[in-house]
Amino acid sequence: MASETVSEIAEVSTAIRPNTTSNELEKRHKKEQDPPEPSVAGSVQRKGEKITKTPHLASWRKRLGRGIIHDIRARAPYYWSDWKDAWNYRVVPATALIFFANVLPGIAFSLDLIETTHLYGVSEVLLSSFMAAFIFSVLGAQPLTVAGVTGPITVFNKIIYDILEREDSPPNYLHFIGWVYLWGAIFHWITAILNWCDFLKYVTLFSCDTFGFYVAWVYLQYGIQVLTRQFPSDPSSESEQGAIVGILLALLMFGTSFVFNIFASSPLFHRHVRRFLADYGMPISLVASSAMAYWGRFNFADPSTLPTGRAFQPAADREWLVRFWQLEGKWVGIALPFGIILWILFFFDHNVSSLMAQGIEFPLRKPPGFHYDFFLLGVTTFIAGLLGLPAPNGLIPQAPIHTQSLVIMGRESKSLEDEEAVSPISRSQTVTGVETNIGSIMSEDQPPVDPTMFDRHEIPVAVVEQRVSNLAQGSLCLVLLTGPFLHVLNLIPKGVLAGLFWYMGVEALLANGMTHKIKYLLQDKHLTSRRDPLRKVRKSRIWLFLAVQLIGFGATFAITQTIAAVGFPVIIMLLLPVRILLVPRLPFTSEELSILDGPAASPFRQNLILKFPVKFAYDMSTDSSKLLGVVLLARHGDREGFYQDPKTYTPANTAITALGSQQEYQLGQYLRTVYLNTSSPSYIPDFDVNVANGKQFQIRADAGGEGGVIFNSVISMLQGLFPPTTQYNTTLANGTTVVGPLSGYQSIPIESVESEEDISLEGWVDCTTFTNNTQAFFKSDAFAQKASESAAFREQLSPYLGGRSSTLENMWNIFDFMNVQFIHNATFAANLPDGYLAQARALANWHQFNIFSSSDSSSVGNIAGRTISAPILNAIASIADSEDTTKLVFQGISYKPFLSLFKMTGVTELNPQLAGIVNYAAAIAYEVRQPAAGGEPTIRFLFKNGTEEAGFTRYGFLGSSSDDVPLSTFINSLAPNAVNDTATWCSVCNNHEHRGCAALTTARTQGIESVNLPAIGSVGAGFLGAGLTFALSLAIVGALLFFGCVRWDRKRSPKATGGKRVSSPDNSFHDVESQETKF
Repeated sequence: MASETVSEIAEVSTAIRPNTTSNELEKRHKKEQDPPEPSVAGSVQRKGEKITKTPHLASWRKRLGRGIIHDIRARAPYYWSDWKDAWNYRVVPATALIFFANVLPGIAFSLDLIETTHLYGVSEVLLSSFMAAFIFSVLGAQPLTVAGVTGPITVFNKIIYDILEREDSPPNYLHFIGWVYLWGAIFHWITAILNWCDFLKYVTLFSCDTFGFYVAWVYLQYGIQVLTRQFPSDPSSESEQGAIVGILLALLMFGTSFVFNIFASSPLFHRHVRRFLADYGMPISLVASSAMAYWGRFNFADPSTLPTGRAFQPAADREWLVRFWQLEGKWVGIALPFGIILWILFFFDHNVSSLMAQGIEFPLRKPPGFHYDFFLLGVTTFIAGLLGLPAPNGLIPQAPIHTQSLVIMGRESKSLEDEEAVSPISRSQTVTGVETNIGSIMSEDQPPVDPTMFDRHEIPVAVVEQRVSNLAQGSLCLVLLTGPFLHVLNLIPKGVLAGLFWYMGVEALLANGMTHKIKYLLQDKHLTSRRDPLRKVRKSRIWLFLAVQLIGFGATFAITQTIAAVGFPVIIMLLLPVRILLVPRLPFTSEELSILDGPAASPFRQNLILKFPVKFAYDMSTDSSKLLGVVLLARHGDREGFYQDPKTYTPANTAITALGSQQEYQLGQYLRTVYLNTSSPSYIPDFDVNVANGKQFQIRADAGGEGGVIFNSVISMLQGLFPPTTQYNTTLANGTTVVGPLSGYQSIPIESVESEEDISLEGWVDCTTFTNNTQAFFKSDAFAQKASESAAFREQLSPYLGGRSSTLENMWNIFDFMNVQFIHNATFAANLPDGYLAQARALANWHQFNIFSSSDSSSVGNIAGRTISAPILNAIASIADSEDTTKLVFQGISYKPFLSLFKMTGVTELNPQLAGIVNYAAAIAYEVRQPAAGGEPTIRFLFKNGTEEAGFTRYGFLGSSSDDVPLSTFINSLAPNAVNDTATWCSVCNNHEHRGCAALTTARTQGIESVNLPAIGSVGAGFLGAGLTFALSLAIVGALLFFGCVRWDRKRSPKATGGKRVSSPDNSFHDVESQETKF
């Protein structure tokens, strides 16, 4: 261990091996650098041979259908619970809501197609909806995703009809569509088998919001078209009255639905009444509005109603079976490009609807299955072509509406309630322990704070994940095909459908991220929520990001109004390369992009389609190297106010918040998704993913500064990394099986690293030379220039600092105070001018990066990185050693080592945007990988800057912009300057009193240099061994002489003694002259 005084910690952790780190690591992987001996069969590559393509081909073949197989295996254990979990009241309103939201818009969308082609009818639409609901609810891996007839597919089919009608001798339309659907189905199956759904990791909220914005406006447009088509060409016609009544019914449907929606979200009535209105408000409005058409003079106007056909009979008196194989050969080829366009449309539309139905706002727990469901979508597309039905696919916004209707609401925890109940003023005082100058930041005429804004409210706690609601609404479609119910359907006025379109379109717009950005830009900043993350983004950048989205929306909407409308799916798909290639080149910071854009689903849900950061620096799914293990460094989560001495960085005490615990828990969930998920490309081989195996990992936490914040953060992280499982149990002698508390909560051992006993995680504390280095920086010309440049701004900050010093030396404390208040103090956040927090952070970034880093790796300015280098290298040594079972090492730390490591490993040279304070729950991953071609292991550097970023980004380091770095290169960059033990730290920091240095100083005065002796060479060891053997021999002989076990004889020559013997006192005789020892 780093300290010689902590034997207990040394017994449970990987010991730091001073002065041998580099050699030991190189020895551990030396055998892997040498080529293997050729086998008799020649299956192993011989030295000098070219690598054949056979292994790669075999690996490629093994990947065929991997996604489908995994989806089935992942979802199969939950199949029975999907039916049992439906025993919940939430299924009833969800079925009613989604039935009306699916069937009626589907029929209304198809009206134009029905009236134009006369080959489709209501029966085809209802049967298509039932088929999709049955297949995806009974066989699908994502039963919450609702599929049916959408607006885009009806537009697609109508455009094809219009194109064929221009031909002199057009083919049979249904035969041609049958081939289009067959080609599309084939591409669906190829996509699923080749795992192309992995590309959904590139789908972020940028694409989802833009496409959702387009769909919402399509709903609004169709609502208007439904009404305008009811007006006769002759204004004097009597049917014009029916059209006017249709408008009134549309407004009634739209208005009453919104009134119910407003009541549901208001404080009026009991919460059960409000939930009833939210569940059944739209169906009640639809029935009431339809009934109004038959009341009084409305009935005399005879408004237009939905057309219906015969029960279970197709349109145009045709057969149900479409013999599309009878189509002429040339038209089969012409159908191919249309099939490709259909495939593009469904790939984006269906998968985006699945992602939105599993959005990050829904607390889902069962795994998804994108590959398998897309394969099933190919099946439904083929069946639709075979029966002459409009092809169904995922519905927007019905799919997320379905999930929302199944959400179970619950109360916030008591701790959150108490936290929210504290008034903003008292909160700002208790958070920091220093009273804030409230009068300086509040205007006299500001209205009092509404106490209800801190009231306890309900939050989503679970979702009823089951298959019954989707199957039930599909079965109702089948029921609707019967004669009596077709008559009921025929009674619904078209005007009511128009109002339904408006209601669903407006609802979709209000929930859209683009609408939220527009609203933020237009609203009063004083009425903006202090928690809105857009407050951290410059308004010019919000406008820029929104402009790109609006251009994508405008292009998609415009092309659908032209003759080239059949190509609109291509425009939609182009949103992905625009986001990946264009947007990162625009002047956004990484923090701004992480706020403006984000993942479409939570890390837990995308266990197959991993959520990578918006930069998409690399694709792990195509990586051929093998992951051996990972070393993780993570900052703590959000905490209360914290003060550090600006000269010595001696910390004060603080405490973690509920937000901080949640951030760390989410980090643990994400790490589990990446490294402990068997379907992840970065899964650690043979790692026990359910019940934690302590032999496979090591967890360390800084228990020094910031009180218990870091240690408690690691506890929260572990709850996400190793969640409760009923497999964590033990069977007693009497046969009773006992599961851990809280449904299998796992207690993971954490090594508490105390700063007084271990220098590895807080090397700067009590370091005299570091303090001197900091003072020298404060006196430098660069610091004086920066102080002069920022003087005016810091003066403006004074009213918001609660009496704190606004000097540049105190810049970190200034920023931290403002950041904590901005997060937790409503009054402070409302009154802080825009841009002040960002400017303060920029100054703090410059301030801290210059203090905790240096261009000279051996400088004491890098002391935070130099002391943590030893545990990092030792962890990598354990992972690279094939005989060691350690595969994952996690170290909970503060922000300071990040700054030093970024500088020492050249990260900031290649990525200057990282030269600053990392966010809460930021994480570094040093992945140890074995290249596919064998040889020396490599190190890959990944970084995730807090929960604001969706996932890890791969950054260049040690001079390599993208490639992994050889292990030896990584070792040689850190080992020479690593501070491996306390004695070295005492020398580097010129400390003779603290952290064990006093004991070492005393030992030296007594002739003992250190308990951590330098390594001894082989020659020295030989001399030492010989000396010890000689000394031991002398000791044994002395003991024998003392106890009389040997005697000492002297002999005189006969000449001297005359041949006489001399008697000794014990009556023994010996020769006088010569000495002889006898045993």
